[in-house]
Amino acid sequence: MNIPAERLADQLARNLAALYVVVGDEPLAAQEASDAIRAAARAAGYSERSVHTVQGRYNWQNIFSGGDNFSLFAERRLTEIRIPSGKPGIDGAKALEAYAGKLPADTLTLVSLPGVDWKAMKSRWFSALAAAGVVVEARPVDRPALPAWIDRRLSKQGLRADREALDFLADRVEGNLLAAQQEIDKLALLLPGGAVTLADVEQAVVDVSRLEADALQDALYAGDGARFAHILNDLRDAGEAVPAILWQVSAAVSVLLRLKSALVQGESPANAMRTLWGRDKQRAPQIERTVKRLGLAQVESALAGLALTDRQTKGLERVGDPWDTLLGVGLALAVPDAGLSITGKR
Repeated sequence: MNIPAERLADQLARNLAALYVVVGDEPLAAQEASDAIRAAARAAGYSERSVHTVQGRYNWQNIFSGGDNFSLFAERRLTEIRIPSGKPGIDGAKALEAYAGKLPADTLTLVSLPGVDWKAMKSRWFSALAAAGVVVEARPVDRPALPAWIDRRLSKQGLRADREALDFLADRVEGNLLAAQQEIDKLALLLPGGAVTLADVEQAVVDVSRLEADALQDALYAGDGARFAHILNDLRDAGEAVPAILWQVSAAVSVLLRLKSALVQGESPANAMRTLWGRDKQRAPQIERTVKRLGLAQVESALAGLALTDRQTKGLERVGDPWDTLLGVGLALAVPDAGLSITGKR
């Protein structure tokens, strides 16, 4: 069964499948889908969790043997199989096909994949997974549909925005759903419930020190980790809320990810850079240098760090402080050779 991420809640309410495959390049949709599956699994008594991240030459026997190693008191297990590259390889393809053909008892399996091409979706291993469970597609939201998407999210916060405000927000986030959700969270913090006008949204945007917020991106692009840390500390001391500035770093990472992905797929640097507009277009030389010094994996890791920051801010992640995680993301991008993780530690 294939369903879009927005229909997952209905499916989980009806019946909890033994296998879920979350696939797609939209980070927020993939994150929320995976979080919803984990929450449903916990509620159903899947009290033990194992996570397998497939990288390089992976020993696939770890996944099969894990099903036989329950702790003394656990009766049900959530097994997560993460394949960041989307390519399990020959051995992995065979292992996944065999795994889907004989799912372990008392186990709910969550397979996480980035967006895969049509060839991969027609492969035997993917078809086997799809036949054994539910494929959840984390799709991007097209620009024409984005105002309605934002409107639905605002309504959950008790806010009702007019069309001008919705269009302003849609233009501002450029289709980045993570940035859009951060804007929505910021509005919920700064505004009372009820109607929201364009003027309200514009005022909320400038409530964050524009000079320091812009400087945060400049420090990141310049590779100036000390300056990034200093600006972030000033914003924190000034009492700014994390959602009010998280979108700034997220917007920069979104630009880097889009450009880096285009280059990896063979697009010329000149064509890739033509996609910049507005303030980013003015920063083009800095951004181009940043894209050259960072690898795709580093940018993807930063995106995962921002998602973690978002979960910590909302109380969905009990371990760690969102300010520290955000600092770690910035430092890992500004000084990639220092070997820093998203927590800011070596």
